[in-house]
Amino acid sequence: MRGSSISYFTFSFEIYTSVYHMERTVERAAQIISEAVRTLPSEITARYPEVEWTKIAGIGNILRHEYERVDPAIMWDIVTIELPKLETVVRRILADLGAT
Repeated sequence: MRGSSISYFTFSFEIYTSVYHMERTVERAAQIISEAVRTLPSEITARYPEVEWTKIAGIGNILRHEYERVDPAIMWDIVTIELPKLETVVRRILADLGAT
């Protein structure tokens, strides 16, 4: 998961929204995470109810099919606030599965 969160970088929302490829890269990363979440067995997701698995899976549909509705401020919050929280849970899942 290293490098998957903007919190590892030092740039502002203004820079994020002014660089076209940066926004697209973040959106693509969110799509990949969304697809990965869709493949998780319900037995695993049920053990970690603090994560909004359905919303994570759903963001991929918006990014693929309703991209004109994507709000840069919401994407920024997802990657700077929500993604670091998800990383913490994913690390716990991996540890619980003995995969670390």
